[in-house]
Parts: sequence; structure tokens; C-alpha cells
Amino acid sequence: MTGVLLMFGASVAFSIMAGLIKATPTISPAKMVLFRFIIGFALLGLAAIFNRITLKFTRSPLLFLRGVFGGTAVFIFYLSIRHIGVGKGTVFTYTFPIFASIFSALFLKEKIKGIKWLFITLAFAGIYMLATGGIGESFLLLSIGFFELLALGGAVLAGTAVVLIKKLHKSEDSYAIFFAQCLFGFWIFVIPANISPSIGGYNEGIILVGVGLVAAIGQLLMTEGYRHVSVTTGSLLNMLVPVFNVVVALTLFNEPMTIVEIIGSIIVIGSCILMISSDGLFGKVAKHN
Repeated sequence: MTGVLLMFGASVAFSIMAGLIKATPTISPAKMVLFRFIIGFALLGLAAIFNRITLKFTRSPLLFLRGVFGGTAVFIFYLSIRHIGVGKGTVFTYTFPIFASIFSALFLKEKIKGIKWLFITLAFAGIYMLATGGIGESFLLLSIGFFELLALGGAVLAGTAVVLIKKLHKSEDSYAIFFAQCLFGFWIFVIPANISPSIGGYNEGIILVGVGLVAAIGQLLMTEGYRHVSVTTGSLLNMLVPVFNVVVALTLFNEPMTIVEIIGSIIVIGSCILMISSDGLFGKVAKHN
């Protein structure tokens, strides 16, 4: 029960984070991403200084790639929330298990069970419905907006990061992998964040710290939760985030979603849940994404 409560709390924290991003359109996503990484970097650094954790690094090039892909995926997630909404942006992002499964088969030579191909096909059908709203076009790309494609690209990057994490787990621990994301993410976004428009003042600072803290709390709750539940159970509970965010989008922000988009969201989330249920691979690494 402890693990379930921790994972549930993590999902709530990530939903609050998404709500804060949506509710503060005057602050650039680059700044929010930067503060998320700064706070995560600071918390891990303090824990290491006080010997609460040990940070050891072995495979630096892969850690660098993990940081670049993971950090960019987080930025695209924040950006997509602003432009296509909390609900759609989150559902697109949480399609990453689909791409992680495909890339694992291509690069890690892991076999995909026959039933998982069915779930992948269903998920892509749901993605199409979510991205187009059911509008019939002769060419797929013509019916999908720029930010929908960008959000899908972010899911591809997140899926790539999952594959890198899977490979890194052979030589690195979880804290080192997360530290790498914060470190390299900081250097990627420190300049874009500082040249972005700013409203200035204490309000911006409070919101930025709030987003960073909520994200860090969610990350810590999730990390601790995986100590108490199986990887499959943890991954399934992690899929509460897109469910919560779709509800938040419809009830708090009145985001317009057609019936076709809602059905597409249900198909995508359901397909990912079925994929995770059929194979515990993603549960071990989803908490780092």
C-alpha cells in the first residue's frame, strides 16, 4: 500500500506541475525547464554531499546523450502544454513506451511479442484520432498541426531516452542517470532561458521555484515508490498522469476536445497500459523520463 500511495502522490504532483505550466503563459517553457533541472541538480548534489547517495559515472557519452534527449523531451512537453493543452500534450508525451519498444527491438535486439504489435497499431490509430480530431485528409501530415507533430517528436525523444536508460543501467545507478539529465539539461537551456521574455519580479520567481519543486517532489515520490511496488505496477500507476491531466484539461481549463479526440486519448492510454502490462521492461526506467 505504501508504494501505491507514493506512486499516486507522484502522479498528482506531475499533474499539478502541468497545471502550473498551463496557468502561467507569461513565463517561457525554457525557464521552467531550467529551474526544474536546477532544483533536481541541487537536491541530488546536496544528497551526495551529505552522503545520502553516491554519484558514480562510467559511460559518459551515453549519459550525455541521455541528458540531451531527455532534457529536450521535457522542454517539448512543456511547450506542447502551452500550445495544444494539458490534456493533448500529456497524452502525446506518454506515448513514449510505443517508441521505446520499437527502438529497443531495433537497437537492443529485444523481441516484441506479437500481441504488442497489436497494441502499437491501436496506439497509432489513437494518435491519429487525437491529432486530427477525426478530420479526413488524403495525406496524414496535412491533417496534423505543427505542435501536434512536435509533441509526437518529443515522445520519440523520450522513447530514445528510455532505451539509453535501459542500456545505462548495466553500468550506472538511477541517481547518476537522473543527475546527468539535470546537468546536461541545465547547460542546454541556460542560454535560451535567459534570453526569453520575462515578466520579472517575485511572482515569476515563486512560480518557477514552485514548478521545479513540484517536479522534484514527483520525481522523488516516484523513485521511492518503485522500491515498494513491482516495475509493472509502478508503470501502470505512472499512466495515471495522462488520465489526471485529461480530466484537469476538461474541468479546470475548459480545453476544447472533440469526442473523436477524447476517444483517441482513451485508445492511446489504454494501448500503452496494455503494452506495459504485457511486458515490465518500461517500468524499470519510466521514472527517469
